Amino acid sequence: MKTTGQSIRLLQLAIAGILLAITCGCSSIISKHPVGEKPARIVAKDWEGNWESPDGAVTVKVVDADKGLLKTFWIEDDKQGIPALKTAEVELRESGGWLFASTREEGKNRGYLWGRIKNEDRQIIVWLPEENMFKQMVNESVFPGKIDGDVLLLEELTPRHLKIITTSEKGVLFDWDKPAVFVKMGK
Repeated sequence: MKTTGQSIRLLQLAIAGILLAITCGCSSIISKHPVGEKPARIVAKDWEGNWESPDGAVTVKVVDADKGLLKTFWIEDDKQGIPALKTAEVELRESGGWLFASTREEGKNRGYLWGRIKNEDRQIIVWLPEENMFKQMVNESVFPGKIDGDVLLLEELTPRHLKIITTSEKGVLFDWDKPAVFVKMGK
């Protein structure tokens, strides 16, 4: 199981785009492609703005509302402890009535970090995939993929795989108890 700090950071990455798992070598689940069957059509005013969580803030801009493409900005200390502006692109895709956020893994080009995302009542909530359940499903050949050290690399997820994810027919596949919650600041 991930530590609380790591989980929050990984969730923040679905919005902000950088992974603590990548920079600290912690485990993660990476999909070869963005997760979801089709791009989400979003309303820019619902997503754009400054969002805050207990672990930091991020600014979101909509790049293409019809394709669910976001650009995110935040401040993070570099290796020398000097604050630096970071950016990332996030793809929102939908499947089975769910919305998924995917962002490219930084530096290794293996695929996308992802999670379930929901935006309502001026809050963005992000849930990470439950690592042990996904590893079990890959070992049982329910999902295509392989385990590479402490990283799970998922291959192409078909509509059938996405149905398993969105209906929980094989069990609880997300860490529902530890979502990252971002609250929209201002208007």
